[in-house]
Amino acid sequence: MANIGIIKEFDTLGRLVIPKDLRERYALDNKVEIVATEQGVLIKSPEYKLVKREEGD
Repeated sequence: MANIGIIKEFDTLGRLVIPKDLRERYALDNKVEIVATEQGVLIKSPEYKLVKREEGD
C-alpha cells in the first residue's frame, strides 16, 4: 500500500478534519482510537472485545 501524506491544520477549537477518502479507506466511523507511539500519533478504528457478562453483573 502506498503511503499517503496530507498536511492539515487544527481549527481554533483544536479540531482536525480527516478527509472522507481516508475515513472510507480505513473504515473510520463516528469513533476513533488515538494512540501515542514513538513515531507519532496513530488514529485507527477502535478495537472492541466482546465480553460475556455473568448474570447479576
